[in-house]
Amino acid sequence: MKEKIAAAVSGGIDSLVAAFILKRKNYDVTGIHFFTGYESKKKDQIKLELTKMCSKIDIPVIFIDIEKEFNEKIVSYFKNSYIKGYTPNPCLICNQMIKFKLLFDEAKKININKIATGHYVKIIKSEKKIFIAKANDPFKDQSYFLSMVSPDNIKNCLFPIGNLKKNQVKKIAENFCLVPSEKDESQDICFIKNKNYKLFLEQDKNLDLKPGKIIDRQGKIIGSHNGVHNFTIGQRKGINCPGPYPYYVLETDPKNKTVIIGKKEDLYSNSLIAKNFNWFQEPQNFPFEAEFKIRYSHKGQKGKIFKLNDNLYKVIFNSQASSVTPGQGLVVYDNQKVIGAGFISKNEKI
Repeated sequence: MKEKIAAAVSGGIDSLVAAFILKRKNYDVTGIHFFTGYESKKKDQIKLELTKMCSKIDIPVIFIDIEKEFNEKIVSYFKNSYIKGYTPNPCLICNQMIKFKLLFDEAKKININKIATGHYVKIIKSEKKIFIAKANDPFKDQSYFLSMVSPDNIKNCLFPIGNLKKNQVKKIAENFCLVPSEKDESQDICFIKNKNYKLFLEQDKNLDLKPGKIIDRQGKIIGSHNGVHNFTIGQRKGINCPGPYPYYVLETDPKNKTVIIGKKEDLYSNSLIAKNFNWFQEPQNFPFEAEFKIRYSHKGQKGKIFKLNDNLYKVIFNSQASSVTPGQGLVVYDNQKVIGAGFISKNEKI
């Protein structure tokens, strides 16, 4: 009897090839597609295109409307983060609460206990533990984005393209005529059109987006702004304040409606505080030496992590890190595997 598995099918090339590989490996595959309410096409068109493509792979596909959950858990989180002065990473939360949790919930309703996605990550099993690990393709590796997914969900998940390079995935699609319904790969926040998150926030009349002052580190007023939501740490463009040197955003203070700016060298931090950790394997002894990524595009830096209490951790870098941003994910790597991740709440200078 074939083993059953539910595969997330977004309509993109990666999820289609992942489902195709599983079918070729003799799994009994059922595709699941979520409607979030932020699709670029009409639902009927998506259903038609995706059903046609999944029939080519010879798998059925189920369509599920999750608009309510998506707005409550992801869009609200995104908006509230900016109001609190954080720079959110909705993909981290979406993978944790939607793509994996809801996918498992829906799979179980049809008596399926395993799921698969088209993410570029690998699974490593060690010492009776299971870990997310970096993919073979360093340019597509998505281990950062899956670092907050519960280990209980990961242990019942397959990632069929984690061992492949992107060009290999494209080759498989070409050879078997797997034409994705979504031609453009999603590199940005899926619920924001035209990459304009500022306009997205400003369209919500319930948000308190008021103008305020731009000040330097000494509190001197340098200029004014139209809302702290327009700024994130490390930003240079859009400050529009003349000065003796280029200004960078160092901090935002939504409570006082202020944006703090300074020199480029002021962006560097020796350490940070992070909380709300998801551990795949928490170190038995602290401090623990590891590699840390403070955002997806970060190459990673060595340092030590200290445990302050059950929910609070401190990282001290071996060399200074630039633009440590509250709200972004902090991912802890032990060589290739992710051992844990949390959210940055504060950067520090020692």
